[in-house]
Amino acid sequence: MLFTREALAGVATVLLGCGPALPVPVAPPPPAEVAPAPPPPEAPAALPFRLPCAGDDLAGCTSACNDKVVEDCVTLGVMYLEGTVVPLDRGRAVELFQGACTGDSARGCMRLADAYHAEIVPVISSSATPLDPHHEEVLLYRRACEGGANLGCVVAGRAFVSGHGVVRDPEQAVKLFGRVCDRGNAEACLELGKLVQGGDGTTRSPERALGLFRKACGLGLQEGCLHANPKGEERSPRE
Repeated sequence: MLFTREALAGVATVLLGCGPALPVPVAPPPPAEVAPAPPPPEAPAALPFRLPCAGDDLAGCTSACNDKVVEDCVTLGVMYLEGTVVPLDRGRAVELFQGACTGDSARGCMRLADAYHAEIVPVISSSATPLDPHHEEVLLYRRACEGGANLGCVVAGRAFVSGHGVVRDPEQAVKLFGRVCDRGNAEACLELGKLVQGGDGTTRSPERALGLFRKACGLGLQEGCLHANPKGEERSPRE
């Protein structure tokens, strides 16, 4: 029996359809992504300033003072003055305060002035040139004031009011008290109020004086409250 070409093609198609399925090629999986290695830890950034040494760190303060860190020289001087961390040596303390004050440290000038006040620093005078032992003290407090120490302004101002160590100059005292009263120093406001109340070194003004006493009271100074109202009706907000 003869088969036509078309019949043979049909048989071939059937046979192929019944045969085993040819494997379908599968693409290999993409390689697993490898996580990038973490960056190495950064070194801590250097501080833009040098932290002051602690009040009991003799080695640290000595090292910093040798590196010309004037505030640490003051701290070192306090150690020698107190004699707790290091053997007492007032001469060394004064030397450190003098160096710091010369280096424009307001704190150093304050400490040196305190040393003069306590008569730790000997004042050498002669019959030809007698010296007031308190004169240098007042000059140092004023220098500390110029450097930003509020207490220096207050102490120097009181000296100019009393004439203790300097020629009495209430106008100068008004300037010193006014400077730090504006910064919020209660004692300066009280002292300025007293001068304004009496017209000493400035124009007399009871109203302005009362405002200064109330400001001192508001800043927590009880004496300011008493001057603002002697009957005790004025109270500090800090009580």
